[in-house]
Amino acid sequence: MKSFRGGRDPEKLGGIVVDDSAAELTGKWQESGAVQDFIGTGYQYEGSAKDGSATTRFETKLPKAGRYEVRLAYPQNANRASNVAVEVAHRGVNQTKNPPIDDLFISLGTFDFSADTPAAVVISNNKTDGYVVIDAVQWLPR
Repeated sequence: MKSFRGGRDPEKLGGIVVDDSAAELTGKWQESGAVQDFIGTGYQYEGSAKDGSATTRFETKLPKAGRYEVRLAYPQNANRASNVAVEVAHRGVNQTKNPPIDDLFISLGTFDFSADTPAAVVISNNKTDGYVVIDAVQWLPR
């Protein structure tokens, strides 16, 4: 992955952060760093195919069982999708609006996780109405 200027160090954000560079990507994703506020070395976007062919799986092993707030990071822009499918949240994410947490993250909710099963968040471009952009997922113990 290319390295773009402007990224925030995921190690300094708290909790467990999985950057897009460590996610499992399926389909056509492209690297970018055009929007200067992002996690790590850049972010990925898919070209508005809207057909479910592009998915990303952010996965981690949590240190202990319990409740975790799950947050999704993405750089906002008006050409982003307003209905990004996020499996863990059971609702869509509107990427045309600025993420409310430090201009980086949106909370997907708080969920119970076990320590023996990997925690995962899956993002898809299925039936979206614009570009889908992925940057990072953060798990914070609550």
